[in-house]
Amino acid sequence: MRCNTWPILLIVSFFSFSALAEHDKAEEKNVITFSIKPLVCIVKRPGDACSMTATVSWQSPKIINSCLYQGITKVACWLKQKKVTAVIKINIEENMEYTLKDDNHHIIATQLITINSSLAKKYRRRLRAGWSLF
Repeated sequence: MRCNTWPILLIVSFFSFSALAEHDKAEEKNVITFSIKPLVCIVKRPGDACSMTATVSWQSPKIINSCLYQGITKVACWLKQKKVTAVIKINIEENMEYTLKDDNHHIIATQLITINSSLAKKYRRRLRAGWSLF
C-alpha cells in the first residue's frame, strides 16, 4: 500500500510555522525602548563644552536593574524598575555615547549625543583677491 505523505507534511509545516510565529511574538515583547532627548547640543563655537539638561526614558517588559553610563562613567542607576523617566544634567566636550547596562554589565541600549556649533568650523576661503589693479 502506498501512503500519501503530502497531507502529513502540510500539517507538520503548518504547526512549525505557527510555533515560529509565536516565538517571534515573544521576542518582540522583550524589546527595551530607550531614548535621550534632546539628541543634539548646540554650542556657540567648535570646541566649546556643552551643558544641558536631558530627559532619559526607558521601558522594559519585565522588571530589571539598570545603570546609565556616559562613556565609562556611571551617571545613574535604577533598581527593580520597568519604566523610568528621569532628568539628568549633561556636560560633554565632544560627541558622547550613553549606554544603558544591566546588572551583568551587558549593554541593553545605546544613544549618541552629538555637538553642533552655530558657527562654522572653518571660514570659507575667499575666491577673489581683496585687491584689484582696475
